[in-house]
Amino acid sequence: MIVLDADVLIVDLAYPNDPNYAVNRRFLDYLAANGTDCRITTQGLLEVVGKRSYNTPVAAITKLPTILLVRYCLKPVPDPATTPEYAGCSFDEVVAQIAQQMSLGDAVMAVQVAKFAPTATALVTWNAKHFRGKLAAPVLTPDEWLQQQSPPTVQSPPPGPTP
Repeated sequence: MIVLDADVLIVDLAYPNDPNYAVNRRFLDYLAANGTDCRITTQGLLEVVGKRSYNTPVAAITKLPTILLVRYCLKPVPDPATTPEYAGCSFDEVVAQIAQQMSLGDAVMAVQVAKFAPTATALVTWNAKHFRGKLAAPVLTPDEWLQQQSPPTVQSPPPGPTP
């Protein structure tokens, strides 16, 4: 099981001219083709929803979390169905992460990975330097993660329209 950071989805959804777009797309295609068990923290999911909310009709914004989870075959951690409060993190847990010189968003995500995805084999993010040495799980960029994998067995269909 791996955990994706919001930036992996944001690059795919909004930045086709990003220098990392091709590797990012190859990474997401690999995950889909191989049925990789992928999670996203609720913090990360809400970051993507927040970013996409500016270009989405107001009535559709509440549907974005489900659309994103289905489109990218993700499971949220913690699952809002069983842990409905926002982050599932205590004040002290977040402050302890911030004490490792992390931003609030990164600190919440790090606590969520530790509490709700403790068996993650990697956190995959384009901002690996923000997390390296601060999580129990290895922190890799999509390119680094792909380099550790064998080639996909099945080609995935092209991505659907942007939500």
